[in-house]
Amino acid sequence: MRPKPFLTYFIFCAIPLLLLAALNYWNGVRKVDSTLNTVAQDDLNSFTVAVDELLEERERDILGFAVESPVQNVLFKKERNEIDPVSNYEQMMATRLSLKSVAGLSRNFQSLTLFSNDRKPLCFQKSPGEWTFTNLDAANLAPVDQRVWSSQGTLLFKNAGSTPRTINYSAPINDEKTGSNLGAVVGVLDLQTVFATASRGWNSRSGKVVAVNLDSQTVYTSDSSVDPTRQDSSSYEVASALLPQLGVTAIVARQRADSMSSVHGWGIAGLVLALLAALAAAFILEHHVKNRSSGIARVREDLSAIAKGELNRRIILQSSDDARGIADNINVVTELLRAQIAREEESRQFESFVRLSAMLTHDLKNAIEGLSLTVSNMERHYDNPQFRVDALKGLTGATDKLKALVARLARPLTSLSGEHKRPTNVDLVPIMQRVIAMNAEPLRNKHTIVTRLPQNLYALVDAARIEEVIENLVLNALEAMDHGGTLTVEAAYTPGGAPMFSVSDTGRGMSKSFIESRLYRPFSTTKKTGIGLGLYTCREVIQASAGSIEVDSVEGAGTTFRVVLPSIPHDRRN
Repeated sequence: MRPKPFLTYFIFCAIPLLLLAALNYWNGVRKVDSTLNTVAQDDLNSFTVAVDELLEERERDILGFAVESPVQNVLFKKERNEIDPVSNYEQMMATRLSLKSVAGLSRNFQSLTLFSNDRKPLCFQKSPGEWTFTNLDAANLAPVDQRVWSSQGTLLFKNAGSTPRTINYSAPINDEKTGSNLGAVVGVLDLQTVFATASRGWNSRSGKVVAVNLDSQTVYTSDSSVDPTRQDSSSYEVASALLPQLGVTAIVARQRADSMSSVHGWGIAGLVLALLAALAAAFILEHHVKNRSSGIARVREDLSAIAKGELNRRIILQSSDDARGIADNINVVTELLRAQIAREEESRQFESFVRLSAMLTHDLKNAIEGLSLTVSNMERHYDNPQFRVDALKGLTGATDKLKALVARLARPLTSLSGEHKRPTNVDLVPIMQRVIAMNAEPLRNKHTIVTRLPQNLYALVDAARIEEVIENLVLNALEAMDHGGTLTVEAAYTPGGAPMFSVSDTGRGMSKSFIESRLYRPFSTTKKTGIGLGLYTCREVIQASAGSIEVDSVEGAGTTFRVVLPSIPHDRRN
């Protein structure tokens, strides 16, 4: 059994070839049909012309018989009672001999009947020269057209015969000198003889002629064993025409079988040749594919290795291999990929450095702003013992932050990875109070500071990171109020028992589009001076703590950030 690829090649090659052969076969059949139709129509035209010529010739024959001298002499003598061929044997023989000279007419007519002017039959002829004068029963003879008795000149009257296959011609016989009627002649014309003569010369085994009258009775058929009018229409190509002078429809048919035999032969031969050509093409394709299979297999193997990460691997093929072009293109793409990966690695290292610098700069800015506030208020409040105590705590806190920044700078990978300490149960209230004292209280002369804090608020968080979140939110709120405003810091437990705090301001607010598309993106900010990492860091810390952050802002009215944190054990958080 041949392998399946061979069968596939054979099918793909055979379908168009077979379609082409079938189309050629169909065109051949159509051409033969068209030719047969033309031949049948030509045969019909020839047949009808021949019939018309034969009828005209028969009419001339019967009219010529009426003016023959022997015929007129017999009737003239009969009119004067000079002869009595019926009772006088010698006169009958003489009359028969006289009429025998014009006996050639009977070869074209089935019978001839000669009437005297007393409208009685005088003699009858059915075979050449054999005129009968006795036992003439008018009932058995062809009737004469009564119009001949009153007609003058050369006239001919035509009537239907006693059978569908005959036609009667009646012609008056007038005295050429006096013009008086001497009698009449009636000729019975056999249409079968006319049709047979008309179709002679072109009729063959493949051509058939049939004539039917208006009553669908067959008048003539060239082959009594076959009637094309009653055969399967696919067996014959038929042409028909009405012969009005006879009241007959002539049908000429050409048999398809003989003409189609060669077309069928060539059509079958074309289909066989198409199949043989498809087999040959399938063999050639299979052989070609087998020769390429080794190269394709090598390409597939090396390509799989490259896909697994072996980018230094090259595909080496012989120059004559059909897959050499594919291998060379893959090698070029691999080299470009190695170069691109190297460039991307350098770019990632640079981006990591920029990100680390931005994050440290942001934290350093917050620490410096806290120190700046403390120093700026020191001249006015240095004599206040409580201020000095708070300032010392602030300086200590700022120093600790700077130390933490230096430590994070010494561990860049940890800083960039965003790793967090394991959360602990932390009271958020002291942290919030410390952030407010360090960053908001020094600006109380410019802003109104409102706090609504419970005695304690415990959450499972990293204390250092959550303090950065609170500090970022408070500083952002203060910076949003350029010309003074109200800072509100609230905290409480939600109805579900989760710790929650919010930071609100009455500053410039944010647009809805900014909140949806840029609020938490790194390096995105609405401030004239800022890095844009504060809210990004806040969201990362809160999500890492399994909490959530929400914002509600109206342009020109202010902004509120609401943070909800977990309070259940860490190993049970979702």
